[in-house]
Amino acid sequence: MSVVVLTWEDHERTTACVRSMPAGAEVIVVDNGSAPEVGAALRALCDETGAKYVRADTNLGYAKGMNLGVRHCTRSTVILSNNDIVVHPDALSILAGELDDPAVGAAFPRVLDVSGADQTAAGRFLTVPAGLAHATGLSLLAPSLRIVATPERADWLSGPFVAIRRETLDAIGGVDESSFFYSEDLRLCWAVRKLGKRLAYVPEAVVTHEDDASAKRRWSSEEISRRQTREFIRASRELAGWRGEMASAAYVTGVLWRAAIGRNALRRAIAKGAVEGMRAR
Repeated sequence: MSVVVLTWEDHERTTACVRSMPAGAEVIVVDNGSAPEVGAALRALCDETGAKYVRADTNLGYAKGMNLGVRHCTRSTVILSNNDIVVHPDALSILAGELDDPAVGAAFPRVLDVSGADQTAAGRFLTVPAGLAHATGLSLLAPSLRIVATPERADWLSGPFVAIRRETLDAIGGVDESSFFYSEDLRLCWAVRKLGKRLAYVPEAVVTHEDDASAKRRWSSEEISRRQTREFIRASRELAGWRGEMASAAYVTGVLWRAAIGRNALRRAIAKGAVEGMRAR
């Protein structure tokens, strides 16, 4: 199994991530344009642990950085990993075993935060009924029309750590590079499902994730929410054609309505991101 660990300006968390990988895993550390001193520390880590060090001259973003790492993989199963992940024992072998089923396109672990609480994030693709329910407030009464979902019943799962066969990854053209950062997991799950394969949530495989560790060093929580909303709306529009346009327009109406009522910085940031998502081309 090959594991691509994407990192930017973060030697400490990358070290913990790489050292948590089991013996025998092919680990590729992609240095996404870190400063020279951080790059030197990452290279030394790879020399010590036997991981491959791959450097990009600039920050390529998530998708391009991951695809760069995948090109250096030699195994038939690939794991795409954030650098702020610590792998629990047997997680890789459990996920790999799930991919033995040819109907499974990608396998996702249970994700814990640093306190040990479950933070596995999952959702539904944005549909016209879901968009209208959000705009009208009906989603408060009808959980099936909400865009969040339990991992077992989700259309897509958040991907700080995802296992996928190399042939499947090649069939979908790698990680979708439409976005610099955010929505890659939604796009990947959409592409895997279009192949007729299902997503497997595997709670027996466990990882710990320090959520948005890199992003929080660069952006405020409001800015993160703005960017996440923008890319969610943009992906929903681009992937689902005219239905995506209609669903997004309805959903954004609800976002703007809530921002007008709530009048706080976070709601305003989400509303700004939603409008940007509708305008993006």
